[in-house]
Amino acid sequence: MAKFNYKITILNALSYLYILGCLVYTIFKWEILSKEEGWGVVAMLGLISIGLIPLLIDLVLQAFIKKKTTLNIIGLLVAITIIILFLPYIKG
Repeated sequence: MAKFNYKITILNALSYLYILGCLVYTIFKWEILSKEEGWGVVAMLGLISIGLIPLLIDLVLQAFIKKKTTLNIIGLLVAITIIILFLPYIKG
């Protein structure tokens, strides 16, 4: 069985920062998010679970791409694509 090393890349670092940001926001805004039957907390859990998708993409990319430079470039392109897709929702 081949040994698999999970390396730090741009995509998983950005995903970890996104999830950490969601957790910190949830902790500091808990009183606001838990009002009105707690739907704000449910929304934050949904946002955190969306942050897991790039981690899974990065896991698959690392399994197939061995060259770290190529992996980081593709990861950066995936991260930029995700940001562009969510930009209309961020602007409101």
